Amino acid sequence: MLRKNRIGIFAAIVLVIVFLAACGPKIRYVEKAEVRSIGIPVKSVNWVRHHFGLNRDGEPRIYLTMGQQADNFFLVEVNPETGACRQFIAQGKEANYPTATLMSRAGVLYVGGSYAGRLYRFDPRKDILEDCGPINPEKAVFPCAIDEDKSGRIWIGSYGTADLTSFDPQTGEFTRYGRMDEVDMYNYPLVNADGMICNRIAQTRPKCVVLDPKTGKKQVVGPVAVKGQDTFELRKDEKGWVHIVSSLGNFRIQGFTAVPEKDAPQAVSRPAFGNIKDVRFVGGEIEPYKKMEVTTLDGRSRILDLDYQTAGTEIFYIHRGPDDLIYGSSILPLHLFRYNPASGELVDLGRASSANGEAYSMANLEGKIYISSYPGATLSVYDPTLPYRFDETPDSNPKDLGRIDEISYRPRSTLTGPLGRVWVASVPDYGLWGGPLSWYDPASGEKKAYYRIVGDGSCYTLAHLDGVRLIAVGTTIHGGSGTLPKVDQAVLFLWDYQAEKKAWEGTLDRPVETFNALLALPNGKLLGTVVGGDKPELFLFDPVSKNFEKRVDLPAGRPLDLGLELGPDGKVYGFTTDCLYRLDPGTLVAAEILCQDGGFDIAGPILGREIYFAKKAELRSIRLFEHLPEKR
Repeated sequence: MLRKNRIGIFAAIVLVIVFLAACGPKIRYVEKAEVRSIGIPVKSVNWVRHHFGLNRDGEPRIYLTMGQQADNFFLVEVNPETGACRQFIAQGKEANYPTATLMSRAGVLYVGGSYAGRLYRFDPRKDILEDCGPINPEKAVFPCAIDEDKSGRIWIGSYGTADLTSFDPQTGEFTRYGRMDEVDMYNYPLVNADGMICNRIAQTRPKCVVLDPKTGKKQVVGPVAVKGQDTFELRKDEKGWVHIVSSLGNFRIQGFTAVPEKDAPQAVSRPAFGNIKDVRFVGGEIEPYKKMEVTTLDGRSRILDLDYQTAGTEIFYIHRGPDDLIYGSSILPLHLFRYNPASGELVDLGRASSANGEAYSMANLEGKIYISSYPGATLSVYDPTLPYRFDETPDSNPKDLGRIDEISYRPRSTLTGPLGRVWVASVPDYGLWGGPLSWYDPASGEKKAYYRIVGDGSCYTLAHLDGVRLIAVGTTIHGGSGTLPKVDQAVLFLWDYQAEKKAWEGTLDRPVETFNALLALPNGKLLGTVVGGDKPELFLFDPVSKNFEKRVDLPAGRPLDLGLELGPDGKVYGFTTDCLYRLDPGTLVAAEILCQDGGFDIAGPILGREIYFAKKAELRSIRLFEHLPEKR
């Protein structure tokens, strides 16, 4: 009898515990979502160049051009004796990058502003940074190079349509010569000694197109190279003649003739300016352009502290680290930053890779963060438990691991886990097609790439389908920068990583430009977003039956790359450019959480009660949950 009572009491206690657990705190959603500004983690500059000139009083000065994303590019006038600075910010919209510069013989500095496609000039006698106007509206968005002819006319070559335009400083008028090539998009002009304009065309079929400004005649002169097979450059000698220096031969360009020559001329070195022999930046990793060393002809040097203001560097990627802290990358320059939600500390850690563009993607493996960066799809690994010091040595942390393969350039997605490896999907180098699927084995250091796995398309997004031991790979129709697509439709394929072959390939019955986000669900199915055609969509795919089971419309805006995240409530959270939404993975019914026109640039992870994202240079978050049950 006593034993039965004890059993009954025990059963009652269990029922009470179960009841209390069922009635305990549950996930509660925030009633009204609001954006929280965390801060601007990185304030650095890009496209930095220096020129020598005289100020309005005829005194020697160093002129620096510097780009940034949170505001337009700017010019800094530096006193080489004292380091005193004066700063001039370009006016207008979207003139963030000073991508082409020239100090003219008259001492006027010309700057091409991207992506505004406008020409600026700084005349020390006027003491203003003047907007000269659009180089070639809607044609020239990214000035590539600037040169000057004997009469003082300025010649600008641009990206977009391999455009060539001249500017007359006396009249302020532009003369537009249009495309120098009907296929390629980049143009880097040099004025030849005979007055002809030699245009170096890039990227797919590098060549020289010569233009006669008097007649408008243009013609390909010399060999035509193939990107990835040949080398090709134009070089001007001390007398002003332009030469072709290539693996296909060396030539001196005279008129419309390429005259073969045995030896290529040496590059012309920059002459000394007054008593200044050279200048170089000697700042630290966080602010590399804040200190300048000036060396004089007598061998002496001095360090100048440069006092100028920066607005902020745009965020390109946000990641949840293995230590449950938020990490991210800035763009041009590539700095790694860290945010600690508990303490509120937001810190710029500095360089994280020998690549200087931006980290396109990251993934965690065995407590470390693997960082895949542009250019060159360069891989680096960071151990958050060790001191941070990037110096490109074997003891560096992050440690640089080199390129993932020979042609990958923009590593759009990084995945860890299958076979203990780091997997990367990339768009290829400039002028190339066929971005591969690649991997790195941390245990052995081995790397391997599967080239042209989808022909002229490129691998773009990755997700591990653990239940069927396959990697889902979403592709894009695009090749490297400077190319036009050679395929019409992006595909989804399943990669058998043990057999090293495709297990299946297919696509939706609608136009698809890119599978730009994939998410493996706990039930074994795959969720993804696609762009292209009339509208983007979200789909559900069953890797067992190999069927696209459902397709639904998304909230307003374009779905962000890698913009799907599984929440602690079992729901999926997604970003478009205009909305944050919550999705039931069973019904595919989406509820808008917060919508702001153009309010979201970079999708980030969920950590604790908040989801993180970026708007230009600023790290932001939105609280999703009022309460989350403690982890058991």
